[in-house]
Amino acid sequence: MAIMVLANRIAEKVIEISGQDRKSYLHGQVTQDLNSLNDSTFLWSGHCNAKGKLWSVHKLIATPESFLLLASESEANQSFAELKKYGVFSKAEFELSESLNTIGLIAENTHDIESLLSISFAEANLVKFELGYALHLANGLVELVVETDKLATLESKLTIEDHENDWLAATIKAGLPRLSSDTLDEFVPQMVNLQAIGGISFNKGCYTGQETVARMKYLGKNKRAMYSLFAKEQTIENASELEIQLGENWRRAGKITNIAVTAEGTYVQAVLPNDTSEQAQFRIKDNEESHLCVTPLPYTLED
Repeated sequence: MAIMVLANRIAEKVIEISGQDRKSYLHGQVTQDLNSLNDSTFLWSGHCNAKGKLWSVHKLIATPESFLLLASESEANQSFAELKKYGVFSKAEFELSESLNTIGLIAENTHDIESLLSISFAEANLVKFELGYALHLANGLVELVVETDKLATLESKLTIEDHENDWLAATIKAGLPRLSSDTLDEFVPQMVNLQAIGGISFNKGCYTGQETVARMKYLGKNKRAMYSLFAKEQTIENASELEIQLGENWRRAGKITNIAVTAEGTYVQAVLPNDTSEQAQFRIKDNEESHLCVTPLPYTLED
């Protein structure tokens, strides 16, 4: 039986952070403990402002010469600007890579992707191979970081589509956070479930925004979480807010962070009250024809 792997170009950018002080500087800027990075591990992480609101949710990779920070275009642009601004007194250099490409692979299971690329994750979530790096995000969901001059070799193995709706839908179903341009600087990390996917170290010490993040955990201040929803309609686009049904009335429920329209329907990622029931019914604000239901997350929500 042929291996079926869907490949999409992802609208992500890669920030390269190099220089003598790269580790000490970045360690004080992100929610993650960089000492936990190694050759077989990438880490989810967040980059916050002084008030603990996220500029980006990203994936971190350590290479021998640099750190790579992978995020959506809007998130990467914001983090790049802020990292450069506050890094002027450190011996660290920052570059938005023009030569690294991100490709999303979707399959029925991860083994199909491993077979296609002749790699094995085993107990790892990161593999360096002949074409670049492979990040295991969830079962059947792998992100590649590939240099431009090696794309032709990858394309000899599979067809790479230029749209990313299927990839974005798959990450929404997997509960993987991603901020849109109009939700930057709005949510603390726990509001987008960063702690649930291992993206916050509560033992690393100080970093920008750490006080707010710690208060959310230890004082129980957080009242919101990120949810995945689905609608059979394929006409939901450019929406920003959801309403929840309460009896015969509708009330404002939360803000949408991502929408992916696919052949089977529309997947929506939104930040809602963290006690939201899976039986709750939602609609797009001021759109009486829309109907969305919550889909289960593959992890538990804990602050």
